Amino acid sequence: MKVASIDCGTNSFHLMIGQINAQGQVEVIDRQKDMVRLGDSTFQSGVISPESFARAAEALRGFRKLCDSHQVDALLAVATSATREAANGGEFVRAMRDETGIDLHVISGDEEARLIYLGARSVLPLGTRRALLFDIGGGSVEVMVCDARELYYQRSLKLGVLRLLQSFSLELPTIDARAQLAELCHRSLEKIAAPIQRIGFDFVAISAGTGRALAELCTAPLTTKPDPAVTKDKSERSRIVRFSDIYALEQRLFAMTPAERLKMPGLDPRRADSILPGVVLVRSLLEVFHADEYTLCEAGLREGLVFDYAQKHRPDIQLSDEFPDLRRRSVVALQRHCQAREPHAQHVARLALDLFRGLRPLHGLKNSEGELLEYAALLHDIGFYIAASKHHKHAQYLIENVGLSGFTVEETHILAQCVRYHRKATPKDTHESFVSLGESQRRRIRVLASILRVADGLDRTNRQIISAVRVRIESKDIELTLAAPSGSDLELELWSARRKADLMSEVFRRKVRFVTAPVLPGPSDEEPTTVREDGRTFASARDRDAAI
Repeated sequence: MKVASIDCGTNSFHLMIGQINAQGQVEVIDRQKDMVRLGDSTFQSGVISPESFARAAEALRGFRKLCDSHQVDALLAVATSATREAANGGEFVRAMRDETGIDLHVISGDEEARLIYLGARSVLPLGTRRALLFDIGGGSVEVMVCDARELYYQRSLKLGVLRLLQSFSLELPTIDARAQLAELCHRSLEKIAAPIQRIGFDFVAISAGTGRALAELCTAPLTTKPDPAVTKDKSERSRIVRFSDIYALEQRLFAMTPAERLKMPGLDPRRADSILPGVVLVRSLLEVFHADEYTLCEAGLREGLVFDYAQKHRPDIQLSDEFPDLRRRSVVALQRHCQAREPHAQHVARLALDLFRGLRPLHGLKNSEGELLEYAALLHDIGFYIAASKHHKHAQYLIENVGLSGFTVEETHILAQCVRYHRKATPKDTHESFVSLGESQRRRIRVLASILRVADGLDRTNRQIISAVRVRIESKDIELTLAAPSGSDLELELWSARRKADLMSEVFRRKVRFVTAPVLPGPSDEEPTTVREDGRTFASARDRDAAI
């Protein structure tokens, strides 16, 4: 199953597309990042600006196209600090939905921390070791103490780099501004130091974003040669960054002009301003918690979203492995959710397809309609989930309202109507939902429902006695030869199928006759002659299909 996660942060928007297997393991197959800077001026004005609206919509439209190209099965999108604090956050969410088709869910700081933890534990060297984990965003810093089994502490602090940047004049920073910034960071972090020290931790970790940007700057501060300040583990997914190098980096950054920072090796120009509060914040947290280094964590919120989905949708993921096709998977998922009798449904589907292929000279429908017939057969009994009485109508309701994935509105209507008419009344002009459809749709429903009714009747005992059906079309009759083991009791199947053949006789204007045979001719044997409505005859199925 392919799942996409979108993190609409205060500073940047991130997209990750992952392939989840039945064991819940995730393989990342694509990533995309846009520096939207949604929080520009938000923490001063209290609203998301029109310019930020436009940048966000452009980024999300691009993400949507990428998701569509990968044919993702689920798209998870969340918004964090800037959106939850802005007075027009609700308006922003609605605008993004209308303009991009992406539903954003605004999550709390606690939920953000929980999801970050789920992502972080997949890459951090935890085991029984406890990490003091910081996720530094544009509007907030999520603080967690965790090991591989449990999240012991979580707190959201309003110390994001954009928020700090808007609070201090740092374009040409003075010593006073820098000192005030450091004091604010220290004061905020010291408020949570005591409970964290009581819990205890073994090492400090900082998630990607600011943490990675600082690590990259420590890697190549002046030259292109690797710097021992940053070491990589064998997995390349965590790096160790020393306090001494962060301190030295801070001195260099604050000594530079804005133009010099823009040209700094290893620094994304879009972070040239926010890196200043970022380095002060990281230096401060290392000082407050007496840490000589931090481990860079290369997984966070967006990975956590995917892992959370994997935990909650394990049956769906297993189903995805079993049925790669989205349409079939959604049908089987609904069938299993409603606890329908699968052996019966699958058998009815096989018989229905036998009839569909054999009757093709009369109905002239495409294979796509045959596919809808198969799905209708798989779903025809799901109404029992609500009640046995009128279960055909209950099934129609479920199909029309559950939201089957991969089907157009028209296909869903046809599917639901076919199931509606698999028993009891046949389509009539007095049935409002039927007459509201177009003429072409009504004809397809009548044809497919007529076939489904007979196929369902041929397994009246739910014992799957009849293995196949051979169709012979004559000028006034449709002869259905039923293959079954010698000595089989087909009395109930024949009784039911004859009663339910009324619509087939009406649609094709021929009497339906049933013949039993212990063995059917193989594919190499000569097929019976078939006759179309207009009188044309064909010697074989190959000739018939070529003409159609």
